[in-house]
Amino acid sequence: MEIPFVVNARKDTGLNNSKVGIWLFLASEVTLFGGLFSGYLFLRIYADYPWPERTLPILPGLLNTFILIGSSVTIVFAWAALKMRQWRKFQIYMWITLICAALFMVLKGFEYQAKFNHQGVRILDDGPVNDFAILEGHTHYAKLDHGEIHHAEKGDEGYFVQNRISIRASELTFTLTRPVHDSYVSQMIKQAGGSDKFKLISEYAVKDSKTGESVALLDEDSSLSTDNLDLAEEGFVDSRNHDAAIRTAFLKGDWDYMRDELDNHDAGWKVVMTEEWKARQKESSVKMKGHLVEAPATVTYKLDPPLILHFDPDAVVSHSSEQLKLRDDTTIKGVFDVAGSSLPMAVDGIDFRFTAQRAVEEGIDPASMIAGSWVLEDPDVKKVWDAHQEWLRAHTEYLDEKSARKGRTGDDAYVPSESEKYRVNWDQMVSYQRANYEDIYEKAKNGELVKPNWIEGFVGPNHKNTEFLKAFPEIVVPRDKIGFESTFTPKWNTYYAIYFTITGLHGLHVIGGMIVLGYYLFFGRKMYESNPEWLANRVEVGGLFWHFVDLVWIFLFPILYLM
Repeated sequence: MEIPFVVNARKDTGLNNSKVGIWLFLASEVTLFGGLFSGYLFLRIYADYPWPERTLPILPGLLNTFILIGSSVTIVFAWAALKMRQWRKFQIYMWITLICAALFMVLKGFEYQAKFNHQGVRILDDGPVNDFAILEGHTHYAKLDHGEIHHAEKGDEGYFVQNRISIRASELTFTLTRPVHDSYVSQMIKQAGGSDKFKLISEYAVKDSKTGESVALLDEDSSLSTDNLDLAEEGFVDSRNHDAAIRTAFLKGDWDYMRDELDNHDAGWKVVMTEEWKARQKESSVKMKGHLVEAPATVTYKLDPPLILHFDPDAVVSHSSEQLKLRDDTTIKGVFDVAGSSLPMAVDGIDFRFTAQRAVEEGIDPASMIAGSWVLEDPDVKKVWDAHQEWLRAHTEYLDEKSARKGRTGDDAYVPSESEKYRVNWDQMVSYQRANYEDIYEKAKNGELVKPNWIEGFVGPNHKNTEFLKAFPEIVVPRDKIGFESTFTPKWNTYYAIYFTITGLHGLHVIGGMIVLGYYLFFGRKMYESNPEWLANRVEVGGLFWHFVDLVWIFLFPILYLM
């Protein structure tokens, strides 16, 4: 049976089936993205912490905006070419559309990569009031020499660490009640230089309570490997399953005995604990224990001599001076390596906005609280902050003059924003460096401070640029000063969680559109030869979806990139 209105439109609606379907689909898409945009705006308006402002590089987003607008034009040209029965022009315009979509995803990939490599650290000072200063930057490889960390390039001779938590491990205990993370085991073996450096303290055996016989699954002094841990884990799980079946059988027997042999329940089936019933339970418990097996829930290895092991901070749940605990409940005992656990980074952002907010809440002058921050104990960071205060003084005077010219007074007067007062961006650091930190006030008043242009900071601070690196203070943050750390991923704050959610979902729509439009380009010839109007209708429907993808980005760009 032929489906009606596949090509021709209905007389009552003027639409064919495909167009009705795409409009219904786009209506559901509007509710999806509308909810996401609305949620973002409400979260930003009512945020209880300083919301990130203009933290995304504008140029990639701006280029992507023009790229998508251009692709929306070429998809219309491709549809028009089909209507005019010009197959070759259709191919050209469709190729341009797909190339634009690919360029969009490439630029988005560069932007994502910059975020994944950008580190943020919230300082947790142990003073009377935690300052909660935030440092942003990149973690670089550092050379460990006699307990001190010195920055160096990867590949130089010496002992190198990046952002790691280190411990001189002497004993490792793996918990079998949950799966052991194989990647952690592989990393430890690789760092130690071989699995034979780890020796099992005692054999791992499963004991039969009834016969008293033990079956050794791992012999004493067995080396550490994922296969050995899997074997112990399998034995432990089998023993738990066996014991669970035994307990179920005995409990079922007790229930049957209570129900069939005793009349000791009330109308609500609540068990009445008679002496006979208590005796039955005690006897049943003794018999049940005789059928259970004993399997240790942990496996412990020793390192002799102790070796330093490094772990990604995300893998560590807690740490103390004598042990680490990983996410899979593995416990590592030893001596915490303070120097090796410090975080070396090149700072390209200093943010005291949260510090100022906390100071106001505590009834403390923000300037005095910031002055006592641990961050400013580093002379290079202090030099940057002092230069920023000079710039702020000049900027404040400029706003005062602007307010006077326009007759603004009181609450209507122009004043520096919280970001301008309490945050130093990477481009400002570069401008202070270019001015040699001299006469910042005068140069700011005269407009002589030179910031990097959009090309120089295409996706953000470029840590491969030698000039920029001179402007970014090198600092080593002790592990006990780190209250929270993360790359600029959804973990860092709500803003980036929403950013990756919306842009990631939009990117999936771009990829989906590329697949559909690519299908029309590479496999549409047969449809074109049999019924060119049919293919034209399909391209028109695909174009409507592509216009929607473009429209979403036109809303997304100013909300996320410019506000």
